Amino acid sequence: MKQSYIVKSFLALSLVSGIAMAGDIETKDDQGKDIEIKSSVQISETASEAEEMKAAKVGMNEVIDTIEAKFPGKIIKVELENEEGNLIYEAEVFQNNGKTLDIVVDAGTAQVLTSSVDRPDHEDEDDNEKEKED
Repeated sequence: MKQSYIVKSFLALSLVSGIAMAGDIETKDDQGKDIEIKSSVQISETASEAEEMKAAKVGMNEVIDTIEAKFPGKIIKVELENEEGNLIYEAEVFQNNGKTLDIVVDAGTAQVLTSSVDRPDHEDEDDNEKEKED
């Protein structure tokens, strides 16, 4: 049991440290339509990071457990976010089929609010086009 806690703490720490390198989670469904996110935890859009962490009713370990139970693959990102006053965890899972899933988890209940296949950003496509032209 103690080992499991240590492993989860290490995973949480490594995920938090990787946040700076990861891109934003898209809040669009598989057809590219915007998804309205409604969390059970409402908070001011201008809340500080400390206020967000205090308002979250579930911790990162519980979120990781939820994601691991529902989505096979390697978790590559989990972060607490304030989406227009809705407190959520955003996660990315790299699956064995080579696709990456964007997952949104309620910061109050640890329930999955939405999941979708990650799509390349248009900016990345524009950069690729520029490279082809050069």
